[in-house]
Amino acid sequence: MGQVLLPKGSFLIRIQPANSLAFQHTGKNIGDNMEKSDITLYLGGTSSGKSRRAEEHVQKEAEGPVLYVATARKFPDDAAMMERIRRHCQRRPAHWATFECPLHLGKMLPSRIDDLVSASPSSASQRNDAMPTVLIDCVTMWITNILMEQVNPGNLSPFLDAVQSETEDLIALMQQRHCRWVLVSGETGLGGIAQNTLGRTFCDGLGLANQLLAEQADNAYLVVAGRLLKLS
Repeated sequence: MGQVLLPKGSFLIRIQPANSLAFQHTGKNIGDNMEKSDITLYLGGTSSGKSRRAEEHVQKEAEGPVLYVATARKFPDDAAMMERIRRHCQRRPAHWATFECPLHLGKMLPSRIDDLVSASPSSASQRNDAMPTVLIDCVTMWITNILMEQVNPGNLSPFLDAVQSETEDLIALMQQRHCRWVLVSGETGLGGIAQNTLGRTFCDGLGLANQLLAEQADNAYLVVAGRLLKLS
């Protein structure tokens, strides 16, 4: 697949079917499960209410087991971040399983989903509305972690390659596994162009991931001040 270039200072969301040719893979596991997943993406700025909206969506719609995927890395010396994590943990239902996974979501999640289903009192295969739900919060921290893994974080091209590769791995997993997928991500493209190289690089990478994920989403929402705007 060719490199995706992001227009500067723009916000583009284009929805297309999940079986788009752009994301067809030849791996032997693709298509093994012909049931279609349900994918919802919540975008928003900092403290816009996007995580809370995603959690409310899951609490309303999920009837099977729930896996909460936390992508943020914990740094005990960052008091503000630790408090943010604590508040997120506090408001989650106790019966949700939590998996801390900062990188390689497409490779790390399959075994966790299998464990979730096997541990559930009722199998997700018994009825469609009991399929597992996977809530990923958030794409923003995941992309940050990918950036920090780069040898030269300010070098745009290899970073975009890494973002595209990891995002495509996740998309392939979402296409394979009959789950309800709910993803939370930051929308940084509305705040102008960052003044430093690292900031511009990060915004381009996050914008790329958001567009790739939104292309596969059945529903995508922009959250502003806790209110929803459906994207089409």
